[in-house]
Amino acid sequence: MSIEILIGAFFLLIVLGVPIAFAIGLISVVYILDAGLPLLVVGQRMVAGADSFPLLAAPLFLLAGVIMSSGGITTRLVRLANALVGHITGGLAQVNIVSSLMLSGMSGSATADASGLGSIIIPAMKKAGYSARLSAAVTAASSTIGPIIPPSVPFVIYGAMAQVSIGKLFVGSIVPGLLMTLFLMVTVYLTCRREHRAESRLDLCELWAAFKGSLLDLMLPLVIIGGILGGIFTPVEAAAVAVVYAATIELLIFRAIKPADLPEIVIRAARLTAIIMFVIAVSNVFGWILIREGVGKMLVDFMLGLSDDVHVLRLLLVVFLIVLGFFIETIVLIVLVVPLLTALAPHVAMDPVHLGVTVVLSIMIGLITPPLGLCMFIVNSIANIRMAEYTLTIVPYLIALIVCAVLVALVPALTTWLPATFMP
Repeated sequence: MSIEILIGAFFLLIVLGVPIAFAIGLISVVYILDAGLPLLVVGQRMVAGADSFPLLAAPLFLLAGVIMSSGGITTRLVRLANALVGHITGGLAQVNIVSSLMLSGMSGSATADASGLGSIIIPAMKKAGYSARLSAAVTAASSTIGPIIPPSVPFVIYGAMAQVSIGKLFVGSIVPGLLMTLFLMVTVYLTCRREHRAESRLDLCELWAAFKGSLLDLMLPLVIIGGILGGIFTPVEAAAVAVVYAATIELLIFRAIKPADLPEIVIRAARLTAIIMFVIAVSNVFGWILIREGVGKMLVDFMLGLSDDVHVLRLLLVVFLIVLGFFIETIVLIVLVVPLLTALAPHVAMDPVHLGVTVVLSIMIGLITPPLGLCMFIVNSIANIRMAEYTLTIVPYLIALIVCAVLVALVPALTTWLPATFMP
């Protein structure tokens, strides 16, 4: 069976509504049988894909995020964000973005930020006079910061698959994450300056009170990054520390959750982990097939046929990943592109950390784009709007994120400076 037929069948199954993980598993089994290989290969490759020590960090970070989101963290951080930027043009839209920046240091997941923050901020924005479509678009766009600012589950997966230091990926993603925040805030200012001026004034007393109320929440990403930078613990150990820290402040200090709530919290985290690990396992089988069929070399030959300039190749890489992100779920795409990038990496002259951050940032844009963006579906459901309304409104924010991805790809120092300075 040719690789063209295989990939065509994959997209056909997606169009027919088959869950993406099952579509990958089905076409992989068909390929194995057609090639005359034993079905045992499927099981071996699935186990090989999931059998990675660094991946232990993923379920622990997910558990820490579920614990924090089950408490009152979202309310506390939204209050702080409102005190910080509520007085800027765009008011609650600016609060939306800064809240996502703060929450991203807790959950590491775009969908968690879109659903958790969206359920609070979208109704508040609509009540304040913002249109439902603008409220949804800003929430979706800001949720993409979640997987970039550490801790980040996508970086854990990418680091495990590509054998790149997860700690360096975490540190290298800080500046790009802040850059995304800045770009989105400027976009909000430009799109809201006529209709939505500031809803409040700067109140230093409220700012101090909000800061004190959320100080323990803000300490979590500092503990994680500080511990990794200081060599106190590895990313996996940092994830375990995050769970203990989150449970301590939510159970004992804020008392936002009760011991009786823990079983349900653990079950929710376990379900998320099971979904992600199954996707990783079946995607590893398909990734092995792509390597066996020489797709990596085909990609290199195709891109080199277009240009041999390093900067042009980086631009093509970003475009390639963004387009794939329109149709393929993000975790699946991360696992699939790793073996392909092994062949492409020498031609784009990118440091492993630079390449990893560029890849994840570019792929995350697909979360907010039609036709399959998961964050898009979440915010549209909360705001109760149609995809057409959302699509027209997301355009300026989508452009801002694409420009940011291109800038990160073309300027290595944005991702390499911090790791080189603190983790030589």
